[in-house]
Amino acid sequence: MVSFPVPVRFSVGWYAARVCGLLSSSLVLFVLLYEITTLYARLLRAVFAQRREREARLMTGDAVAAAIAHEVRQPLSGMVTNADAGLRWLDRSTPDLDKAKASFKLIVDDGHRAEAAIESIRANFKKDARNRSSLDINELIREALALTRGDLQRHRIQVQAELNVQVPHVRGDRIQIQQVLLNLITNAIDSMAVKDGTRVLGVRSEVHDGGGVVVSVADTGTGIGSQEFERIFDPLFTTKSGGMGMGLSICRSIIEAHDGRLWASPNKPEGAVLQFMLAADGARSAAASPRELPDNLPSGSRL
Repeated sequence: MVSFPVPVRFSVGWYAARVCGLLSSSLVLFVLLYEITTLYARLLRAVFAQRREREARLMTGDAVAAAIAHEVRQPLSGMVTNADAGLRWLDRSTPDLDKAKASFKLIVDDGHRAEAAIESIRANFKKDARNRSSLDINELIREALALTRGDLQRHRIQVQAELNVQVPHVRGDRIQIQQVLLNLITNAIDSMAVKDGTRVLGVRSEVHDGGGVVVSVADTGTGIGSQEFERIFDPLFTTKSGGMGMGLSICRSIIEAHDGRLWASPNKPEGAVLQFMLAADGARSAAASPRELPDNLPSGSRL
């Protein structure tokens, strides 16, 4: 219609041809603008998606690195302490070889513990099948208290361990559950170390109404702010100046991977309580008589 010959200018046909030309060119322009806008929108979404993927990878890498650094710090600290003790036993005028050998054996144990922690973190992030077995939670608590005995004595912390002998066995990864207990106890020690007054660490195991096991780690430290209760389990969030913010996040991931639950609440009259619950292993029950706590725990320890 645009090219349709109209012999008379300014007639109806002549105006119709011009209007059709305007409409057709405007339609083509609008279509081109729409296509260009759509292409740029897709490109922008792709760039943002790539950026988010990159940030997610960096965050995952930071989380893995922080988790490994967080978990191997304690075994490395124990290795340094035991190495210093072993050297002191050897530097005496009459070297005490037996005690030096005991210190060096503890270094080997800490090295194996650090290796096991790294493997546990790798399994946790890779979501691989875990080597789970029937565990006595009371025995794991005793081992965790023994491993942190030096810090407890150094900060003059009294231990009140109330372990219920009737709690059933739980099914899980021994290294990971012990890792959770060590993290909770270490956090409680750090919270009380910066505070004056009575320092009491309370560790309790009890039978849940549904047949599971509940473990509580209570302290009389600085406590947790009301606005921080919802964030303390977030990765890279920490209330400590030198903290990495990965300990409680790892603990919650481990407990939830064991179909359990981890939560925090205020302690009365001061401090905080961290508790986790695990399902009972139906194949076993912990009815055996309890063993004594490790020797040389701070005064005030009791079962």
